[in-house]
Amino acid sequence: MSHNYIIGTRNSPLAMWQAQFVQWLLEEQWPEDQFSIVGITTSGDDKSISLSESGGKGLYIKELEESLLRNDVDLCVHSLKDLPVKLPTGCSLAGIIERGEVRDVFLSRDKKPLADFNEGMKIGTSSLRRRAQLGSQGVRCEIVNIRGNVDTRIEKMMNGEVDGLIMAAAGVLRLGQESFITEYLDPKIFVPAPGQGAIALECREDDDNLRLKLRRIHDDESGQSVAAERAFLEAMGANCTLPLGAWCEIEQFQMRLHAFLSDPDGLSIMMDTNVAPVGHGENLGLKLAERFMAQGAQRILEKCPQN
Repeated sequence: MSHNYIIGTRNSPLAMWQAQFVQWLLEEQWPEDQFSIVGITTSGDDKSISLSESGGKGLYIKELEESLLRNDVDLCVHSLKDLPVKLPTGCSLAGIIERGEVRDVFLSRDKKPLADFNEGMKIGTSSLRRRAQLGSQGVRCEIVNIRGNVDTRIEKMMNGEVDGLIMAAAGVLRLGQESFITEYLDPKIFVPAPGQGAIALECREDDDNLRLKLRRIHDDESGQSVAAERAFLEAMGANCTLPLGAWCEIEQFQMRLHAFLSDPDGLSIMMDTNVAPVGHGENLGLKLAERFMAQGAQRILEKCPQN
């Protein structure tokens, strides 16, 4: 028997692209069912709100999950890096789409590389992690807080509000704006946010039928990688606004987790890696977090915004 499923997502162009991609994948696997998309405005879409001071990236999720729990939608599609590690009662992370490009990218108006930026120039980012990583690499430009969707940020750069931008490569590529990319940043130095480049599928915990269907489009390798990253994030305080990066790569049946932690100014930093066999992602994240805490991470965490 066919069923009509409603997919909820934010109204931004990137969120809509991701929801449409998920819709296409589901229609390919379940042609007898109908999958429609509704856009929902979230608190995070209010550009007057500072994410680091008002609850972090969970503001992009709140109204979506409320719609899910009211049965207004059946499935929410998120950028995983925006999804808190602790979900509301009744909600379930049911799948991860095959991960896209994980790295950050640097964009500049005149294609000048990051290494050539000087103190008189401005780089735009709303991320404390990226701000701290720039500081830790000795970049002494003015760092400007900048928000908005991908197209809006690029427009601000081209209009001269900033000279360069750092953004997640996945969003830039998905929206066809790769011509603005000046360089891809080394993920072992500019360690990405946990879950960056991954699309998350969230449904109601008791919707067993949909959960089984979503497993058909779940990518196991991507799921294992982000499980390690999110386990590290949770063990370090589960705060989406922390200047924290975690990236897990899988090669030849081995998982390697790279992690970064800094104070907001990039003056005190910690970087380390750990390895584990495939299938032990969560334990890998927990063990690396234990190592960070044993080496004094709490002193850095005390300097960071708490939400």
